[in-house]
Amino acid sequence: MPSPRRHRGGGRPSAVRAAVRGHLEALNARALEPLLAFYAEAAVLELPASPPVEGRAAIRRAFEAFFGQWEEQSTYDRVVIEGTTAAVEGVTTGRHRTLHLRIPGRVATGSRRYRHRFAAFIEFADGKIIRHRVYFDARELVRQLLG
Repeated sequence: MPSPRRHRGGGRPSAVRAAVRGHLEALNARALEPLLAFYAEAAVLELPASPPVEGRAAIRRAFEAFFGQWEEQSTYDRVVIEGTTAAVEGVTTGRHRTLHLRIPGRVATGSRRYRHRFAAFIEFADGKIIRHRVYFDARELVRQLLG
C-alpha cells in the first residue's frame, strides 16, 4: 500500500493535541461532518480485520456504516505527541446494533455490551489527518459479543 505523502506543517504539539481531542469529541458525538473535516482528502483509515479505507469519500461511507451498526464511546488514557504523529491508548465501550456476525452453529442473539482497550496512531500533515491506524484485539471483541 502506498504511504500518503508527508508534509510538515500544522505539527505544533499543541495543534496536534487539540486536533486529536476534537476528533475524539466528534467521533463520540457521532457528528459525521465535523469528524470528516479532520481528514485530508487522500487520508487512509486502517482498522483491525478490515482492508484500508482510502480517501475522504470512502472514509465517509465507512463512518456512516459504523454509526449505523455500532453504539460506542471511547476515552483516551494517554496521548503522546511526536512531531506530527499522535500515539493514543484508550478504552472503547459499546454494543453492536445489528450483530451481523455469521458463525456456523451459533444462534443469533441480542448484542452484548463490550469493552476493549485499543491503541492508535494518528498522523497529520497541514493540520489534517493523513493516516489513522487503530489496533485492538478483534478476537476478544467477537468473544465478548458472542459470549
